[in-house]
Amino acid sequence: MKKFIYKCFIPALFFATVLISCDKYLDIQPKGVTLLKTVADYDLWMKSQNLLLSCPMMELDYLADITDYPTLQQVLSTNSYQRIYTWQAQFSDDVATIPLFWNTYYQSIYYYNTILDGINSTKDGTEQEKKSLRAEALLGRAFEYLYLVNLYGKPYNSSTASEDLAIPFVTSNDLTDPTPARSSVKQIYDHIIADISEAVPDLPEDNNSYRSRGCVAAAYSVLARTYLYMADYTKAAQNAQLALDNCTDTILDYSVMSSSRDIPNLLKRPDEIYARYGNSFSIMMNPSLSFLQSFDIKDLRLKFYYTKSYVSPNLGDYSFNKRGEVMFFSSGAASSSTGYLNCGTSVAEMHLILAEAAARRNDLITACNELDVLRKKRFPANYYVKYESSDQENVINKVLAERSFEFSFNGMRWFDMRRLAAEGRMQTIKRYDASNNVLSTLSADSPKYTLQIPLQVLYFNSDWPQNSWEE
Repeated sequence: MKKFIYKCFIPALFFATVLISCDKYLDIQPKGVTLLKTVADYDLWMKSQNLLLSCPMMELDYLADITDYPTLQQVLSTNSYQRIYTWQAQFSDDVATIPLFWNTYYQSIYYYNTILDGINSTKDGTEQEKKSLRAEALLGRAFEYLYLVNLYGKPYNSSTASEDLAIPFVTSNDLTDPTPARSSVKQIYDHIIADISEAVPDLPEDNNSYRSRGCVAAAYSVLARTYLYMADYTKAAQNAQLALDNCTDTILDYSVMSSSRDIPNLLKRPDEIYARYGNSFSIMMNPSLSFLQSFDIKDLRLKFYYTKSYVSPNLGDYSFNKRGEVMFFSSGAASSSTGYLNCGTSVAEMHLILAEAAARRNDLITACNELDVLRKKRFPANYYVKYESSDQENVINKVLAERSFEFSFNGMRWFDMRRLAAEGRMQTIKRYDASNNVLSTLSADSPKYTLQIPLQVLYFNSDWPQNSWEE
């Protein structure tokens, strides 16, 4: 192929429905390979494990300020996680290596483009079934592009978004088609909003039976996150409310649970609007000491997800003064837990978007009320006190802190860091080795908040400009 966009891959599907090579898709039916022919085939394609596990959660977490790497001695050129953790320009120097982040998201986009390209050609099924699957694919593709534009494009700035380069907007599922040029940040956001808006009328009313599938509330929830990242707080709040109006407004109440073992399966969980597992069902991360120390020690999220080990779950006196002693478990700290994190959208996220939007327009009563909807279900009832303040900056900071507690290690923190850095709300972050020597620094206004295009991609697209990291 002339241009690199989709890496050659053989995706794993539930029930191994379809195999793909780097041949031109659907030109010739490969011997022994079942191609997509029916509505049922496309429906199963939509349930692909590659889509369910589409979020590189652990890799994103290594970018975040809440993460520590207490055993790190030096940054090895062959260790991609160490490179991510120290914000290196490239995560691998090997052009034959699959590019992290880029490949994951474009592989998912390939899946959605395959549905969009072929669903109307099926001979069976009703028109509404086809429209519904097409709408789900539009939503899913928009969700993936929202991650990509917030990795490889600058944070949205209405004054510069038309000129700031982001990533190519690919609509083809032909692996040999030339890759489009890099679109601007504004163009990608416009595509995201247009695709979701087009999808809404044909989406199912709910996805209660399978939370990773698209529905009306899921569409509005992704729009709410999109507008939040654009700093359009009015539209973010409007869509967050529409998401809540179109789903069961439920937040799991940790105060009536004994442990994370009581949290239901993600795909059936009533507090999730649009569910996505991370790229691994269960990961362990070292939280930074400053992040641990920022928790209220009665916060049940500490009890449910943080532990010294499965053998010794006691967090001690909560002083948190030794690096690497406490671990975060993405499936939950209790053994046999099913409390897996969601990279997608949730009821809690919508309330926090409403809270932030209210705080930024100085409606502090509404902001505190929205915070209360979540926080009263994260503390023991006999301990909880509603947060109230008449200071706008304090309320904004409280909402932002609550986002870090609620969405810790589900891949979202880096995107919050980007938008906060763009408005001067981030401090300089340092990475330390095992001996507490500074290895790397991320300044508050660093261009490193926009990742460089992987060299594996530039190898096939040498005419593309690289994202500048000049301080």
